[in-house]
Amino acid sequence: MTKYFNSYSIGNTSIICPYCHVYAQFDWSVQQKLNSKPKEYRLIVAKCNSCHLDSVWFQNLQSKEETLMFPDYPSGLDAPNSDMPNNIQQIYIEAAKVLKDSPRASAALSRLAIDQLTQQFSSESSLDRRIADLVSKGLSSKLQKAFDIVRIVGNNAVHPGEIDLKDNQEMAKSLLSLLNMITDNLITQPNQIDKFYNSLPERQLKHIEKRDSKKN
Repeated sequence: MTKYFNSYSIGNTSIICPYCHVYAQFDWSVQQKLNSKPKEYRLIVAKCNSCHLDSVWFQNLQSKEETLMFPDYPSGLDAPNSDMPNNIQQIYIEAAKVLKDSPRASAALSRLAIDQLTQQFSSESSLDRRIADLVSKGLSSKLQKAFDIVRIVGNNAVHPGEIDLKDNQEMAKSLLSLLNMITDNLITQPNQIDKFYNSLPERQLKHIEKRDSKKN
């Protein structure tokens, strides 16, 4: 997956914008060279040509390592799965934005994301029941565990229990990774299989349909 948090390259004119999350052209401008022995840095402002917002960077002139200073996002997060429904992508992005300042808020938003995602696959009244319904329809045990991790940790974020999320950024970050995994399994992989299957010759597809009709 594409990493858009803290994974850029100064001088590369196209990156994923930390604001609008679009792979866009950027205009880079060096504002100032900073001396701090034994290291030297330069301050760089980059303007996204899609949303026209500025981001601020430090570049270590020795290692060429760049650090995004503003807006302030946690490092190492994947972009939301492109097959994730738009409303859930927005929740994912919001959860990523608040993760550094409030892991509990981020975890609660991750739980909200899977709550809304499961509503597309089950009409049961609660998240717990929808997970059980998906299991009865063939959801794998590993995916069930992923759902329950996000559900339980997210619940603890809202109703304090045995899991303390006050300063646990790594646990809150893992929920976003699980959300991408869940989307990949429920949406991306089936879509890819359907695409490949539908590309088979029509004669073969009719043969499969006839074969399977004999089973009923």
